[in-house]
Amino acid sequence: MQSPFKFLDSYDREDREIFFGRDREIEELYQRVFESKLLLVCGVSGTGKTSLVNCGLANKFQESDWLPIHVRRGADIAASLREGIKKQALTPVKKDQSTVNLLQSLYLDHFKPIYLIFDQFEEVFIFGNREERAVFIKEIKELMESEVQCRLLFVLREEYLAGTIEFEQEIPDFLTNRIRIEKMTRHHAEKAIEGPCKVAGITVEEKLAGTILEKLSPESTEVELTYLQVLLDKMFRLAIAQKKGAPSFTGGLLQQVGDVTDLLGTFLEEQVNQLEDPDTGLVVLKSFVSVRGTKKQVTDSDIKYFAQTLGKELSEEDLKNLVQKFIGLRILRDKDSSGRY
Repeated sequence: MQSPFKFLDSYDREDREIFFGRDREIEELYQRVFESKLLLVCGVSGTGKTSLVNCGLANKFQESDWLPIHVRRGADIAASLREGIKKQALTPVKKDQSTVNLLQSLYLDHFKPIYLIFDQFEEVFIFGNREERAVFIKEIKELMESEVQCRLLFVLREEYLAGTIEFEQEIPDFLTNRIRIEKMTRHHAEKAIEGPCKVAGITVEEKLAGTILEKLSPESTEVELTYLQVLLDKMFRLAIAQKKGAPSFTGGLLQQVGDVTDLLGTFLEEQVNQLEDPDTGLVVLKSFVSVRGTKKQVTDSDIKYFAQTLGKELSEEDLKNLVQKFIGLRILRDKDSSGRY
């Protein structure tokens, strides 16, 4: 039986039935997306911004009214945008076509409104330079002024919101239509526990949802969703291991989980220790951390070079096996069109 408690950023349109507790934010997103051609979605890390767009917002649309193109910066944000458009195109693309013309052609291919979703947009400020942003700003400005049937959603961590002033100087309405995603309250978090359990056939002891949240954040009315998911996934794996019919969440099971003060660290440590060579596995993961302590996208060659700087020689096969292992565990995402994990 597969765990219903996937990591936040892995939710997509097909997860309609297990996305609970966020009806208000989803409805507000849906209303805001029609108020302007551009919508800025911000919030602190771990609030589920990406999931709310990919799953919650997506499921407010009929298939005929929604053609999403998900864009990550990769090596260059403008190049990644064009690559994302080309992937969806049915009509052959000419080299010299502008982004506006590419989108117009794409619309005629599908006759669906196009939604450009720039996820993890803070990467433009962390890894990009002024020249890259200037080119991208020009393209966005042309899109905003065009008649092409598309809308733009920018999803970013709020601590990088100040960087968007650079965009606002050229696009005065860049910050006008925006929504801040808050952390989930305990009331809604209880739904996020009980709803997926009901769908997955997991029985939950009465009032256990409240007990779980109290253990997870005893001094706060807000809930860290990532921690909640790791905790629930751990409980699920313990329940499955008992092999006593359908899985059941009980107070005794919660006690077996033990200390929850460092859930993510413990989870990562467990996964790494299961590898044949934990030290090398940790080196691979460290290559995804920037000097500022944020996550970054890297290629196979980037990982190999980083490992070499730490005295580790990685063969092509070992590198591939480790990366695929972490992708299977949802610690890493598979490579994008520019070959970056």
